[in-house]
Amino acid sequence: MEKTYAQTNILVFKEKNRNVKSWVHDNFIHFQYITTQWMDGKIKKITSDSIYINTFALRQIPNQFGFPTIDTSWFGLMGIHVSEIIGMPGNRYRSGIIGNGTLFQIGGSSYILVNILNSIIKSDNIFRSANITSIGIAAGIILIGKLQSLKYRPYIRIRKKYSMQIISTQAVK
Repeated sequence: MEKTYAQTNILVFKEKNRNVKSWVHDNFIHFQYITTQWMDGKIKKITSDSIYINTFALRQIPNQFGFPTIDTSWFGLMGIHVSEIIGMPGNRYRSGIIGNGTLFQIGGSSYILVNILNSIIKSDNIFRSANITSIGIAAGIILIGKLQSLKYRPYIRIRKKYSMQIISTQAVK
């Protein structure tokens, strides 16, 4: 009778109790390392608390004719503890124009510019009380957009809500 073995270890990225993504041996992974450097690699081994990754980088270099081509540089095997993974890429299909404050900054700046240009064209006083109030509100919207841009991150930080775990399974006999 032959023995059958289940998948030994699985690396899982979780949002609270929901599995977002999982990796096994020979899968490619992209993450932010504890040094804040983004790393790419192929998983070679998953132990009970660490993963071993053959890291690489894709770079664009000129070929013999001067045209750009993609070159893969492999850096070798690197052991990483699960707690050293501090970030994962965010949803690349979601637009961040509202979340990162750009829309508020563009809208507020545009309103101020149009308001001042209209005042100049109509030969109105730019500093009249109604105009100053409108410009002040638009400046407040720009400030809100700037504060949002300081808070916004296009990637997911692994903290309370998100976690990385290794699930170990036992051999089936």
